[in-house]
Amino acid sequence: MRRHLILAFLCAALFMAGCTKPPYRAPDKSLAQLNGDYTDCYSQAALTANTPPYPDNLFRTVSEQTDQCMKSRGYTDGCMFY
Repeated sequence: MRRHLILAFLCAALFMAGCTKPPYRAPDKSLAQLNGDYTDCYSQAALTANTPPYPDNLFRTVSEQTDQCMKSRGYTDGCMFY
C-alpha cells in the first residue's frame, strides 16, 4: 500500500512539473524566446497592476494583461510539451 502511495505521489509531481511552461505557443519561436517574452509580458503586467489605482482583482488583471501582450507578440493559447 505504501508503495502505491509513493508511486502516485511521484506521478502527480511529474505531471505538475510538465505543466509549468507558459500556456502559449508559436511554431516559429524557441522555448527560450517564449520564456523571455512571457517573463517580459508578465513583468510589465505585474508592474502595471501593482501601481495605484489598484484593480479589484489583481491576479485576473495580471493574467489578462499578460495574455494580451503575448497575443500581440504572435503567440496563441495552448501548452507546448517539449
